Amino acid sequence: MVIREGRWDCPTCGSRGLLGRDLACSGCGNRRPEGIRFYLPDDAPQVTDAARLAEARAGADWICEHCGVSARATQDRCPGCGAARGGSPEQQTHEHRFAEPPDEPAAAAPRPRKRRWKGPAALAAIIGGLVWWNGPVEVTATVAAKDWARAVEVQEYRTVQEEDWSVPSGGRQTRSFRAVRDYRQVLERYETRTRQVSERVQTGTRTYTCGQRDLGNGYFEDVTCTEPQYTTHYRDETYQEPVYRREPVYDTKYAYQIERWLPDDTVWARGDASKEPAWPAVPAGRNRREGARIQRYLLRFSDGEGKTYEREVTADQFQRYRQGQPVTLRMKRGGGDVQIVERKPVN
Repeated sequence: MVIREGRWDCPTCGSRGLLGRDLACSGCGNRRPEGIRFYLPDDAPQVTDAARLAEARAGADWICEHCGVSARATQDRCPGCGAARGGSPEQQTHEHRFAEPPDEPAAAAPRPRKRRWKGPAALAAIIGGLVWWNGPVEVTATVAAKDWARAVEVQEYRTVQEEDWSVPSGGRQTRSFRAVRDYRQVLERYETRTRQVSERVQTGTRTYTCGQRDLGNGYFEDVTCTEPQYTTHYRDETYQEPVYRREPVYDTKYAYQIERWLPDDTVWARGDASKEPAWPAVPAGRNRREGARIQRYLLRFSDGEGKTYEREVTADQFQRYRQGQPVTLRMKRGGGDVQIVERKPVN
């Protein structure tokens, strides 16, 4: 196992990075106290000296039960007060595992070049320009014109010819015939096909450093783990693929006559501010009736610069706004939908 020397910090004078082998602080001379925690720098080299390796493998330091200073496992008496080891406890050991195994070495891929802005000022200018262009602007205008249109669908009750899988109530059958109602999949045969399949095969194991063990004496030991290594093998295999045919499903279909209300015409009424909106008259008839109704109201505006705008409004807004009335319009600088600013009256 690989051994590395750790470090510790003196709690008395604050000296940092003291060697794990040191039982006393090189700054203030105080002995390493009980409960000190060792740490391992990222760049700690491997210990190769035989004496240091023997010191690391001798076991955890013990803490003198009389004066609380550290002593080596190979020492029978406390270097601080000279007392025999007796029942003095050992320094605690700890094991730290890495979160995940390191990746296997691979050829370095070229790093993509990042697009760089010339500066934050340029980016801020672009964002500011977009915000300004899409921001709202208010325009003072007057109602220049009012136009309205109303339409009524005219339906006629007449006899029509239809086909369906049953005759509805009120229908009069004229004939019946066989027709395709659906299709079903019918297995016809199997055909031999070839496809490529993959499988993962273990080819060996990989040993890697998966953590460090604090030996309780200023040294750390690499913890190693193993994991299986796999490779992907490909092979061709044959299989039987079903082949289906579409087979029609027949049923009886009926042709029949029936009376329906159907759209026949649309009558319109149009006007402007000089004429109140009204619905057009539907021509009377024995087999005729009104259908759906449609209404559309449009206000046109003009500002002081001669620009014109328009907006489709509700019937209530059409009645409230008079021709020549001043209004405030809100829109985007880049164009788009025009809104009428309707402010609440101040009490």
